Amino acid sequence: MIFIIFIYVIFVTELAKEVKSPFFNYPDETFTLVESEPLSIGDSFISTALLLPLKKQNNQLLIALHDQNSPNSVIPLRNVTYIVLLGLLFPLSAFIIISCVVFTLAVNYQRSKLDKILMPMCAQAEDLIVTFGRNSTKKKSYSALSQLNIYIEDLTKYAKIYQINSEQSAYCDKLTSLINRHKFLEHINEQIAIADETKTKCGLLFIDLDGFKQVNDSFGHSFGDEVLIQVAERLRSVVRSQNLNFSDNEEDKEYNLSRLGGDEFTLFIQNIDDPEIAVNIAKHVLKELERDFVLGNKLIKISASIGIAAYPDSANSPDALVQMADVAMYRAKKEGRGIYRIYSPEMGSKLRRYHYLLEEMRLGIASNSFFLAFQPIIHVDGCAISYFEALVRWQHPIEGIVTPAEFIPIAEDSNQILVLGDWILNEACRQMAAWHNAGMTKTKISVNVSGVQLKHRPIYDWVMDTLNKTGLPPKSLMLEITESCFIDISDNIISELEKLRKEGVFIAIDDFGTGFSSLSVLATLPVDVLKIDRMFVSEASHNEKYRKILKSIVELSQRLDLKIVAEGIEEVIQLELLKSLGVVYIQGYLISRPESSKNVGNKVLKQGMNHLAHMGTGTWTPSTSRVI
Repeated sequence: MIFIIFIYVIFVTELAKEVKSPFFNYPDETFTLVESEPLSIGDSFISTALLLPLKKQNNQLLIALHDQNSPNSVIPLRNVTYIVLLGLLFPLSAFIIISCVVFTLAVNYQRSKLDKILMPMCAQAEDLIVTFGRNSTKKKSYSALSQLNIYIEDLTKYAKIYQINSEQSAYCDKLTSLINRHKFLEHINEQIAIADETKTKCGLLFIDLDGFKQVNDSFGHSFGDEVLIQVAERLRSVVRSQNLNFSDNEEDKEYNLSRLGGDEFTLFIQNIDDPEIAVNIAKHVLKELERDFVLGNKLIKISASIGIAAYPDSANSPDALVQMADVAMYRAKKEGRGIYRIYSPEMGSKLRRYHYLLEEMRLGIASNSFFLAFQPIIHVDGCAISYFEALVRWQHPIEGIVTPAEFIPIAEDSNQILVLGDWILNEACRQMAAWHNAGMTKTKISVNVSGVQLKHRPIYDWVMDTLNKTGLPPKSLMLEITESCFIDISDNIISELEKLRKEGVFIAIDDFGTGFSSLSVLATLPVDVLKIDRMFVSEASHNEKYRKILKSIVELSQRLDLKIVAEGIEEVIQLELLKSLGVVYIQGYLISRPESSKNVGNKVLKQGMNHLAHMGTGTWTPSTSRVI
């Protein structure tokens, strides 16, 4: 509006100047007005707007010049307008050009000033993009503002990707990309709430790989990690093929499948109308995992044990559902592996018993509710005592005697065997040191050592520290290790056992013949004694095949200079058979049941100090003894 007014003022000024100028030359343009015609309304408006005295003649607008010499002189309005427009054109063009130049200079100045401000911001944005591990999109021809806009768009995109990755890493297993235990429990908690509202059932499969530890020990953890990755992918394929997906969008995480840790996986099943649905899925999982795993140029075979639990039949919470499925899985492992088992209340009662005894065991260790009983191993000729086996017993304040068959597996599974085993070794060595000082210098004490202790105790230092503390000579101690422990024993443990043998400690393989170990390991293992499992002794008396196997074991031991002990002797016919096969060291109820240290002392020391001093051990003739 201001610009239009400005142009109008200039126009009128120029027009008036042209009309009134004394220098204006009207050679052809001016003429004398002959007859003036009346102005129309429009003509009058033009005259008023231009502030000029207009006349009209022959329908042509004229401007009165008011020349004193020629009062009726006029000039056509059209001619004056042309002249005025030409007069305006040059200053207006100059104005436009100057304005453009000034505008361009101002814009460039502002851009230069803005670039100085924005360039550091662009550099910071570029550094942030590099921090995200991305390459920046840089355009040399772009201004700093345009480049900053591109950087902001890139940062927004990368920040979203980073947010997604961060959220996934927070609840996903890094190795397999499956969701972790926390997120899985959160998910099934939501699904159980929905199941309560809709009155539907759901189920859970607890999957644990069989033999995975051997894969790790044989080929290394990186090899084992690759197995876990392939297992996760096969489980994903089961989820897809059985339509167990939680989300229809393939880009979303699968919340129904989780890796709880180690080689344990869980699979949640929604809307189970028929219990056979979970069973069929478990069978499908077993079939998938039984296929060979191809790792490089190796083929690996593993299987899985699966526990199945249903909601609300088996449990009433997510944690309980996982726990009950876990209990069923352990039952599957105990009953053969590579199979599935469905949770039942009977399993639940065993679980409650397990946790009850575990807590009571912790209290019992602290309150000295455990004690040792001693069972003699004698030579068949003369009944001389070769050694005593120290056997732990638990005197519960309410339940009375809790059998080792019940509490030892719980102690090993919970690692309480470490604390209990420390006490057993110390107490056995202390007692034997007392008997050794009393004259039983050729008698040994035997202590059972579990696989858990071998893995978690520095066996050489542990044993030698105990011997030094109790004052028992190393030659008076024998360690019994179950044959199954030698299947995957490490070279370091073998070295530790060999060092103990050099110190004088004896090493025995317990329950020989039941661990499926190769006989060739006898040539390399640091072993002095083989204890034949009681099953061979029991079966050999009426089964010819077992008798031949037993004879072969005895002959092999003799050739390898290994002392052989038969345990579980309960009948005279078994004793006679063993004597005929050449077995000279025997143990069992036929000889003696486990006895208290007091009864052992009374029986042996009554034989006289002279006898002990001469023989270095006592004798133990078969007699009726009470069970401890």
